[in-house]
Amino acid sequence: MLRIIHSGLLLFVVFMGIKQGYGMISGSPEIVKMLEDLSFNKTEILLFGIVTLIGAILILHPKTFFMGNLIMGATIVLLIFLQIQNQNIKGAVIEIPFLLMNIILVYWKYPFSKVLLN
Repeated sequence: MLRIIHSGLLLFVVFMGIKQGYGMISGSPEIVKMLEDLSFNKTEILLFGIVTLIGAILILHPKTFFMGNLIMGATIVLLIFLQIQNQNIKGAVIEIPFLLMNIILVYWKYPFSKVLLN
């Protein structure tokens, strides 16, 4: 049962990372508006989207699982700090569950390692 929850959490985190990263790269209006409110310019939004997308993809492979979670966690922490700096506490609080998901994934380790490495 825990393995199913763990696998589902991994897939959800990867899906959200790819969705957000692609949204930044493609210029999704709501994501661009949020990041422009945090003083990001178009180039920074594009680079942030690429980093987010890479982090999400790295989570899928067991050898890059930790690094992918580290990248995703760092981007979320950056967003939290920028939200607090702009006095948007609600926006910062919304990001906290996503950070916790990455921390839980790192704690539980890669769920498919026995399946893929044996």
